[in-house]
Amino acid sequence: MIPRGSIRRAAIGALILAVALVPIGQSDATTAASAGPSNTAKTLSVSLPGPFSGCTFLDGAATATSNSILDLIRPSAFLTTYLGNPYGAGGPIASAELTSLAPEVVRYTIAPHEKWSNGASFTGDDLRGWWLKARGLASVQSDGYRAIKTLVVSKDGLTVTATFASPYADWNLLFRDVEALGASSGCSLRALVQRPSLGPYWVMSATPSRIVLMMNTNWPLNIHRFGRIVLTNAGALPASPNAQFVNYSLDVSRAQLLALSSHPTVLSHIGASTNIEEITFAPDRPFTKRIAVREALSWSVDRQSLINQLWGAVTFSPSPGASALYSQGQSNYPGASGSGPSSQSTTTTLVANGSAVGLADCLACAIDVLDKNGFHRTSSGWATSGGFPLILRMAVGPSGLDASVATTAVRQWARIGILVNRVDVPSEMAAAAEVSSSQADLAIFARPTNTAASYAARSWFGPGFVDSYPGGWRSDAITSLFKKAIANFNPVSASTTWLTIDQAVLNSFWVRPLFTSPSLSEWSNSLAVVNPSFSIPGLLDQLPGWTSVTPAAQS
Repeated sequence: MIPRGSIRRAAIGALILAVALVPIGQSDATTAASAGPSNTAKTLSVSLPGPFSGCTFLDGAATATSNSILDLIRPSAFLTTYLGNPYGAGGPIASAELTSLAPEVVRYTIAPHEKWSNGASFTGDDLRGWWLKARGLASVQSDGYRAIKTLVVSKDGLTVTATFASPYADWNLLFRDVEALGASSGCSLRALVQRPSLGPYWVMSATPSRIVLMMNTNWPLNIHRFGRIVLTNAGALPASPNAQFVNYSLDVSRAQLLALSSHPTVLSHIGASTNIEEITFAPDRPFTKRIAVREALSWSVDRQSLINQLWGAVTFSPSPGASALYSQGQSNYPGASGSGPSSQSTTTTLVANGSAVGLADCLACAIDVLDKNGFHRTSSGWATSGGFPLILRMAVGPSGLDASVATTAVRQWARIGILVNRVDVPSEMAAAAEVSSSQADLAIFARPTNTAASYAARSWFGPGFVDSYPGGWRSDAITSLFKKAIANFNPVSASTTWLTIDQAVLNSFWVRPLFTSPSLSEWSNSLAVVNPSFSIPGLLDQLPGWTSVTPAAQS
């Protein structure tokens, strides 16, 4: 769904000019698609983090991978550039225009004569049905839809006008991967195949490890796109040197980089991702509701040592985390940028200079704060003045990275007498839920960030929906700041408010960001217009514009 036209925003005074900092119109990845030879008979293999599901965008179990695949087979008002910014998708939703701020009004224009794969016409009624369904869901993805007071479809079905009850500055996150009117929800792969498609591709087959997409021959854009896309979660480099492929992995290891060195025809990029590996604390457990315990647990993890153990010989290293809302690759990230392949060959030993109180690791501070708050050291560990032992329950996410981080953290805590019992849970969301419901004292898991800071900040505002990775803790100050930020259409001043929320969460030690997980992009050098991205949507949204490099272009 690459732009047919551009998404427009009305120039409503200087304030709307500030909003234009969000990129609109065509992305860089789409402009060169017509330069190469026709790919219609060719297959492109793409590996992404799995397993795959058939979730719709509004399903609570949807992942970045499932949503990115939907971007290729469903209409959207906005998609994502490789830099992580929203841009106008064009296609069936021809334009989206912010026409008023008081009240906030957005007008969507539907391209005429668009049809779903089942032959039904795509009209504004599909957007209205999507809104009616979304606003009733207990999901963080539905926040913006709940803010819409009325949504009116024109008589010809080609114009939809949304009027908001209160300002919602992140309106460009709405109407993404819209399903056909009356289509079923859920995460069944069978349903994914059966639900109507509308985009550059349609689903031919789907399993948890393999999805095959076929070109939609009725799609008028990107006529040189690949005819067949095979999506897998294997992640291995193809055996054939002639195979055209793109791989994206969050499992960056020395073994992968060693394998890359024997494939000179493979292009690659090691960088950041949208996942923050973190420790989160429960607000209502006897120990962790005390800030002294949260401080001690946070300060006593040597994050640089942890990073060195994980990626000591890798040419990219994250820096110790400096934000709970932004990953290291995002423009508003307040900490150090980390070390990249061009700057060094081993991991950094520098400590991030964040502005949050107590952001730096400090083992002596951890011991001191326990001593000063009524805990005393015994032969078996720490105990309260009443003799109750400081033994904590920790939920751990399902990934190999979660497990490695947890093992190292437990070992570091044990060295100073803090005892932690580990419980493995089946998903990152389940780990967050264990803490928010105070079933566990703390959790280690990967928190995904999004284009908008509101997604991560939602953990500490409003109802604790499971897909918001609920933190459990709430405060009047955070509630007020969130409402202020989400209603601010000026991205510069809004980011200041989001960072204030960020610092409040960190300074209260409800979250200890460990690091931003690195990512690895690999692709064959016979492909053109591939821009490495720190996010899965930012990578896959380029796909219709990818093309083969001609022999002359390669030489």
